[in-house]
Amino acid sequence: MTKVSFLTLLFILLNFNAIAQLSENSWRDHLSYNSGRVVAVSGDKAYCATDLSVFYLDKDDYSLNHLTPIEGLSEIGVSCIAYADESHLLVVVYTSGNIDLVDDNNRVINMSGLKDADFTTDKRTNHISIVGKTAYLSCNFGITAINLEKREFADTYILGENGNYQKINCSAVYGDYLYAFTPNGMMRGRLDNQFLTDIKNWEVLSQFDANHNYNTGCVFNGKLLVNEFYDDGYTCRVSTFDGECCDALWDSLPNVKSLTSRKGLLVRTTNWNIDIFDEKFEATNQCSDYEIGMGVADDAHNVWFAHASRGLGRCSWWGEQFFTPSGPGKNQFFSITYNDGEMLLAPGGKDRITAVNNGQAISIFRFVDNNWVGMDNTNFANGRDVTSFITRGNRNHFLASSWSYGLIEYNNGNYNWLIHQSNDTVIQDSYKVIRISSGYYDSKGNLWVNCSNTDNYIAVRTPSGKWYSYAYESQLSDQHLGKMLHTYKGDFWLTTPGKTGILVFNTNNTPETNADDSYDYFMPANENGEYLNSYINDIVEDNEGKLWIASDAGVYVYDNPEYVLEGKPFYGRQPQMVIDGYYQTLLGTEKVNSIVIDGGNRKWFGTAGGGIFVISADGTTQYAEYNTTNSTIFSNNVLSMSLDYDKGILYIITDKGLQSAAISSSIPKKSYSDIFAFPNPVEPSFNGDVQIRGLMDNTVVRITDLYGNLVFETMSSGGGASWNLRNMSGQPVVSGIYLVQCVTDDGEKHETEKIHVVR
Repeated sequence: MTKVSFLTLLFILLNFNAIAQLSENSWRDHLSYNSGRVVAVSGDKAYCATDLSVFYLDKDDYSLNHLTPIEGLSEIGVSCIAYADESHLLVVVYTSGNIDLVDDNNRVINMSGLKDADFTTDKRTNHISIVGKTAYLSCNFGITAINLEKREFADTYILGENGNYQKINCSAVYGDYLYAFTPNGMMRGRLDNQFLTDIKNWEVLSQFDANHNYNTGCVFNGKLLVNEFYDDGYTCRVSTFDGECCDALWDSLPNVKSLTSRKGLLVRTTNWNIDIFDEKFEATNQCSDYEIGMGVADDAHNVWFAHASRGLGRCSWWGEQFFTPSGPGKNQFFSITYNDGEMLLAPGGKDRITAVNNGQAISIFRFVDNNWVGMDNTNFANGRDVTSFITRGNRNHFLASSWSYGLIEYNNGNYNWLIHQSNDTVIQDSYKVIRISSGYYDSKGNLWVNCSNTDNYIAVRTPSGKWYSYAYESQLSDQHLGKMLHTYKGDFWLTTPGKTGILVFNTNNTPETNADDSYDYFMPANENGEYLNSYINDIVEDNEGKLWIASDAGVYVYDNPEYVLEGKPFYGRQPQMVIDGYYQTLLGTEKVNSIVIDGGNRKWFGTAGGGIFVISADGTTQYAEYNTTNSTIFSNNVLSMSLDYDKGILYIITDKGLQSAAISSSIPKKSYSDIFAFPNPVEPSFNGDVQIRGLMDNTVVRITDLYGNLVFETMSSGGGASWNLRNMSGQPVVSGIYLVQCVTDDGEKHETEKIHVVR
């Protein structure tokens, strides 16, 4: 054995698990920040919360920054935020009841007591009132008080009759009382009453109609302001209350959303306007927009507000401005597809079993060259639910399936209907509906699609534009079809999401006729004839030509998929893993939604409740597991994944949005002609791993300084490797130029790249 071969083996053994690890610094969020809901301001920041996360604008340099679990927050899914001026803390409350206190340096203190509390109702917080160093959380069960100085819970007030839960929309401290705004009247309790947790010590205020909804209010100019909805649930009246008498201030307002007071200004938001008043209740400014939400004034008397489609807004004497971090236009996606260096996102959807549309308006999002690009959907108003993409390895051209409506073609910047339900085509069902689950372009430019609920469910469009369609098994004609896969040996595999089986066919390179085709239709079974789970969610071909199938009950693999059409013994195999000394079926208890094969032929499985599992090429060894407990993945419910094979970046769709992470393995190259490192140069603010791409498989990668001194050494996985910017002793490297040297199995060395590190 040569010295280099021994070194190669040594690194395989030592880095057995490391090659599949995701560095915490490699995670990145790709959330939409368009839908602003709640705002808060400090001296130098303006915060905005969406339904999932938080972002803020630094008022000094107008930079936009994210706050997600990647930056240290505890969860995804924000219910409410507020800023405590005296404590210099941003209070972030999640829909689960979990609470984060974020200081001005973005350090996070977590308080999980409410999340862990045993309530039989949900724990959503509707409003946070900050009084001194106390935060009062108005929740769906009552009010919870937090001592911000001690970082501990104080009291919880359950205000329903007979100890039942009572939804609280808002709270305010006025005089000696804590006031509770409810959907059915107003209540108050004296704060100096040591038994305030007893509902008997709360007073129902007769001055307010017990049949009306009171959603917001604040203390301003020595009075308590209260907003009341009339019976129509839309028209509002704002009154002042001095503790005894209630007087109408404004009447017949359209849907008052919030009343806030800060720095001598009262901010009132309605369906259409932000109105700003001084202490005499005289209007000083107004901004108008039909999607305005909550607003609050800052120290400079700017008003920052949440906007339903433009994120964070600012209203000042010179007008309105909007600030939104870059991201896709939505957070809910059905599928993701890699296409020639870009990612394509389908925000449509359909029910997996019934195939009923989710009703999402036509839209497509592309992540290309580190930028988000949305489609112009002006001409697609009558379409719904983009669900899948058909690509040709060219970012200037792809097709998108609009479930029930047809095929959209993107060609060099333009979107058009290629096929629409109004056309008379061979791929419609009897209701003029076009249901394409997936498709494929073959090497000759033929477009293959599967068409659900039609008599001829296989269709092909030749480069000349002529359509042909046919069927092999009549029982599939009325079925909702699933994924279509074209193997490297030329066979087509067609799955169904239910208990209908798998169809495999080969057209003998004559798509215009099926007379010379071969096919087989079967229910998946193992070598003992026992049926495997037929609820199939994904099917992929690995680097060795084996087919891996993700089902509702784990994973199975066909080692020789071509056997099915060759008449040879054919069955699915469930890989077995040794865990705690016992054999266990690979992910046998997991619903597996998605499979990605990396450059090293490892399998990345996205599951419905367990997060992501990284498994060896043969399926017998688990390398890693990523869930919300041990990583910054947003949710354990992984819906779809796709890999940028050039850069080695894994994109993950969860039920709580899109994120990505750099993995060490990309597609290996046949030479070292395309090696690159990123980021390069490495700026002082960067704290992640440098990714090295374009390598050959099993390359020994050595990082040296300009004098040839060895700084770091690792082995590539597939076509990629990473460097944590530390030396062999684990110390951070200093500023300088570093060389990437690559050594192959035959001992040949190449100096291929320079990395500039700036500290």
